[in-house]
Amino acid sequence: MPHTKKQSRSINWRMIGSVTVCILVQMAAARASSAEPGNDVPSIRTKTFDIEYHVNAEALPLDSVELWFTHDDGKTWQEFGIDEDRQSPFTFVAPVEGCYGFFVILTNSTGASSPPPKPGTMPQQSVFVDYTPPMVQLHPLKFVTSNGQRILEIHWTSVDSQFGTRPITLSYQRLPDKSWQPITLDPVANTGRYDWRIPDDVKGNIGVRVSATDRGGNCASSESETLEIPALNSVTSASTANLVPGPTVSASSAMLPGSKRAQEHVARLFEEAIAFRDRGDYSESMSRLREVVRLDPMMTDAFAEMGMMLHRMGDPQRAMDAFDIALKQRPTLRSALLGTALVYKQRSDYAAAAERLRAILKYNANDAEVWLHLGDVAVYQGDEVYARECYSRAAQINPDAPIVADARKRLALMAETSRTYETTRRAAEPGSIGPARAKIASSK
Repeated sequence: MPHTKKQSRSINWRMIGSVTVCILVQMAAARASSAEPGNDVPSIRTKTFDIEYHVNAEALPLDSVELWFTHDDGKTWQEFGIDEDRQSPFTFVAPVEGCYGFFVILTNSTGASSPPPKPGTMPQQSVFVDYTPPMVQLHPLKFVTSNGQRILEIHWTSVDSQFGTRPITLSYQRLPDKSWQPITLDPVANTGRYDWRIPDDVKGNIGVRVSATDRGGNCASSESETLEIPALNSVTSASTANLVPGPTVSASSAMLPGSKRAQEHVARLFEEAIAFRDRGDYSESMSRLREVVRLDPMMTDAFAEMGMMLHRMGDPQRAMDAFDIALKQRPTLRSALLGTALVYKQRSDYAAAAERLRAILKYNANDAEVWLHLGDVAVYQGDEVYARECYSRAAQINPDAPIVADARKRLALMAETSRTYETTRRAAEPGSIGPARAKIASSK
């Protein structure tokens, strides 16, 4: 990225020299039109990038180089680490997405370039980090007429933790022409619905696309099947009908959504995603899952699996976004209900976690794994009597299941806790998480 005065600020260093800080990101940074973190803040689409610092020759040699960062506009600062070779650049790894400010401290024989940053210290450089594309799903379209006007109801679901105020772009395609034309002049808010008053000259086979762009410039799209739009003079003011897939554009066209070949391709991608997951290659698994939901936005199991993957990768917000899409499609899906329960439990929202777990038990009261999780939640809520009941239920459902060993282990730990009442009383004083809770947590 070119170095400009807007993207850096100088530090006077005991009249010896100066230090200039800028961001250097190769093939990974872009300022998107929808980005809103600030006019002078570059957007970066990778969690690992280089921070370059420049030092005047008279200030060399350096004794140390420290990098500090803030994730809350300078309210608090953390030391990221020391640059061992004391030569630019400094490689930074963002723990999570969002705005970051940086402060570099250089030390030579005359002392440090500045004291460590404190609350209120302005960053020398700021960037906006957003490395995960949004998830977007276009739902089946609905055609209606009103007072002689043809209207296409466009419904979609799109989630991302870094959306701006108007992240959605709508466009259509007149087949066989492959170019896309805007439906609206400007992006629209993520309301989930837009009623398009179809222009009089638009008829025949068309395709519709919904694109979502986050503040970092990451973009994802979802396209409809080929649809047949009736001519204006062939519809009545009271007609209402669901549009059906139109004919194939040409014999050489790619796999049509919903075709047998497309379904087989999606199924194969999903199998590959599961295989990569089992091998611990979460990045490749996520890549396959994103392709699956792009090709088949109604494949609920793929959204649920994506949520579980994001939960394992330590991204609870995006995990919950994926689970929400799955539950909107299938409210009773066990994997999505269990996944949201695990996220709530991780957030210490034990009441919400218990509610999701009990929802699963409404449909299957003999789910040993759910009883085990419900027992864990009860322990964290301080209800050890109910926890014992849940563990006992889990152990009795299927004595041969591997999960029974976990349930019996927890029951043994709780029995051990009961035999040491005095220790329990002391450990339960303010500041302690309680003996049973501590033992259950340490046993996982």
